[in-house]
Amino acid sequence: MSLYSFFKEPNNFVAREKLLHMKAALDLKQTAAQHGIQLHLTEPEIDNQGYDFIAAVGYDQVYLQNKATLDDANVSMWKIHPMHLNVPLQERDLSPSIDGWPIGGGEGAMGGVLLHLIDAEAAKADDLQISYFYFDIFYASAVASGLWETPKFNSMEAADILRKVRDGGPGDRITLPFRAFLPIRSPSSILALRLHIPQPSNYISLGHRAESGSPGPLREMWRTELARHLPVSKAV
Repeated sequence: MSLYSFFKEPNNFVAREKLLHMKAALDLKQTAAQHGIQLHLTEPEIDNQGYDFIAAVGYDQVYLQNKATLDDANVSMWKIHPMHLNVPLQERDLSPSIDGWPIGGGEGAMGGVLLHLIDAEAAKADDLQISYFYFDIFYASAVASGLWETPKFNSMEAADILRKVRDGGPGDRITLPFRAFLPIRSPSSILALRLHIPQPSNYISLGHRAESGSPGPLREMWRTELARHLPVSKAV
């Protein structure tokens, strides 16, 4: 049986997710260790709260949900808990706004979604090649405000997703299309953007300013920082 056949078998979906999580976890832990930092990762559990695992450094943490698919599977949308993305009360000063109303400020995890896209042709040759993509409301806020531009995910669609996150409750789900995800070089890009490894990041501090925009120099600083985490073929 090839990796491709294994990954295609529905009975193996849990094992597939576990394998992909372990591969990503190694990248996260190795990157942190290279900077002299001990990274704590929880093991994936039933995601009835909308997240699979937590990455933490000291008292800083980010909640993450794994999503995965083969690149030939014609899967292009995923259901996400809006509360997983929402900003909690204690972080309300970082809440992006849409239509003059903050997103969150009540219950929420301020989490992100890590998408694992499996290269089907490589898997047929028993080679595990993964492309990674990431989404959170700070990226969506940056797109909605024009701070970041991407040809397939426009500002109107980003704003609509933010409204759904803002208005969603504990029992709701929102749909994220593939085009809404930011391509990243590796899972360790999340450490840089969300946990300030290896250096402080302005990803959240500027990315949440959706309606007011950002001054020119700060805008370029943010764009330059984010561009460092794009795959080489996507870098700007």
